[in-house]
Amino acid sequence: MTLVPEPYLQVTARELGETMELHLPDTVSYEQLEDMLAQRLEILISEHFQQFVFLLYRIDVREDKIREILEKDAGEGAYHKIAALLIERQLEKIRSREMYRSTPPENDEEKW
Repeated sequence: MTLVPEPYLQVTARELGETMELHLPDTVSYEQLEDMLAQRLEILISEHFQQFVFLLYRIDVREDKIREILEKDAGEGAYHKIAALLIERQLEKIRSREMYRSTPPENDEEKW
């Protein structure tokens, strides 16, 4: 299990749910999110591989990491590892957006 601050986890779940067309509860644990994503990934990989590839591109997951997982693992374990990668990548994007979000200047002289 990965420790993820609750607000980040819920934003991650919401964004991944929208991207992957999943109906998720308002609040989920890390384990629940990973399980739900793994189930969806199993369907995508086995029945809609092109959608899976597009999803990886859209979320911006490194292809070499996915290929390594698919070559080494088979079945449910691979789906959970890929789900964890998706969560990890989405968390990185959320943290990055927060870190680079500019705060408004406190006085008018600093405004452009």
